[in-house]
Amino acid sequence: MAALEERTAVTAALLLTVALAAKAATVKLFVFDERGHTLDASGLARRISRTDEKTPDLAKLPFWAFSLDGSGSPVRVRIVQTGKLLTASWPGGPATLQLIWPIKDAGFSAVVADNDGHGFSDGAAVFIDEEIAVTEYRLFKDSWKHHIGDYAPPYSPGSNVKQLAEEAQKSLADATRQSDAAKRATGFQSALRATSQAWAASLSEHGLQMSSEPSNIKKFRFGLTLDDGLMSRIEDVEWVAESVARSGANWVRVVLRPNPIDFIYSRQRSFNEVDGIVDTLRKKKMSIMLCILDTAQWPRTMSPAIYAQRINNVVLHFKGKVSSWEVGSELNGDWLGGASAPLTTDQVFQIYSAGVTKARELDPRAEIVATLYGWEATAPDRAHSLSGWLKHYSPLGFAKSADIVGLSLYPEDNPVGVSLERVFDQVADILPGTPLILSSYGYVEKDALKGYWWLAPDDVEGARKNLVASYTFASCALRSSLCGGFWWQTLDQMLPPGRHKTTDLYKTFSRTMSQKDH
Repeated sequence: MAALEERTAVTAALLLTVALAAKAATVKLFVFDERGHTLDASGLARRISRTDEKTPDLAKLPFWAFSLDGSGSPVRVRIVQTGKLLTASWPGGPATLQLIWPIKDAGFSAVVADNDGHGFSDGAAVFIDEEIAVTEYRLFKDSWKHHIGDYAPPYSPGSNVKQLAEEAQKSLADATRQSDAAKRATGFQSALRATSQAWAASLSEHGLQMSSEPSNIKKFRFGLTLDDGLMSRIEDVEWVAESVARSGANWVRVVLRPNPIDFIYSRQRSFNEVDGIVDTLRKKKMSIMLCILDTAQWPRTMSPAIYAQRINNVVLHFKGKVSSWEVGSELNGDWLGGASAPLTTDQVFQIYSAGVTKARELDPRAEIVATLYGWEATAPDRAHSLSGWLKHYSPLGFAKSADIVGLSLYPEDNPVGVSLERVFDQVADILPGTPLILSSYGYVEKDALKGYWWLAPDDVEGARKNLVASYTFASCALRSSLCGGFWWQTLDQMLPPGRHKTTDLYKTFSRTMSQKDH
């Protein structure tokens, strides 16, 4: 009897293997560089990988297949070079492709190629530059129609953005007329560049229009982040607070230090420095979002009970002075608890849930904010990806836990680009009715880029200014969004210690904010 059961199990496993093999898809991939030269597997890997990855691993590329019917979990595509033939394969049927891709003069983006919504099936020939450009242009047109027809106020495109949209359309048509494969590829690269520029400009322009709508003025928030480094710059607090208020921001995110000597904040002296910071900001009429614990500072020993105790003491101390409690910070990161031995996603969710329960019990009128990390193709696995994590934990209580969900975007690690609107849309689809904000973003902590470049590989400061000028209002034109911002490296990159002198990046933010009043 046991032998029969074993043979039956083996047969079933073989049948399943055959069935999966029968559904596997392999497509021929044609990839070119910016000069129109054909790329092999290693060339493709270098083209879509971080600049600090000298020998990218083909098995870990940010290149995924999403099943067309939505069944199953997305899978990383398998790239194989056989002679001159480059192929991409995945288990399952027709799929759309999502990957990281460089856009000339714009930087790296998370992009989609979907064959006009039909997906790619086994045996297809995929000219990746063309497929990405055509797909993203169609998605841009859909966005354009949506903003003009479905938003309040509806988008009113200015002459400059109209011209950019026309240039994108013309560039795509020009590429389509090319017959030479190399010229078609470079033509579609130019078309993608034009689409990227038009899309970014339209979101920023509509976001500015949205922010000027009287019904939105009180609810929209524009913030900067003051990380725990301010605790060691107490002599700068007055100047920092005055500078933040003068910038046009109306919100500040204050980050509590980990405080390892008194992690749960059981003693009054643990609050001494932050008390002064909060009181000074309140005198400047700033609304405060208090980050209970930064994502990178979760100890390995963290537990639901320990976190609830920390929140208990912090909330009781600041109740009435803080508008929002950021109970969860980048909950879907794979480093919480320490990169070498991180906590599991279930452990993180249990700890977060205990924190929410305690904060709601003690301060039911205050907002609860939870921030998620905005990565898809660059996530190490589906469990930690933005959509994968949300789809798993939303039914388990996350969907009802937070009053506002924030998104954390860092393009040097996880490119955004033309996917900015798509990121917010996918969260809004999973969490209908939940307000969203851009709760954290930034670009390169020090001076040297490690990762993906934005705008230009050698212009870190220019990239920062571009992101601030673009995202400040683009974040207001996204579905369910209350704007946000909260540039993470405010203290280092806008308000550095020393001579009480603001930087050019701060001035870019301030000039951008001043557009609301005109």
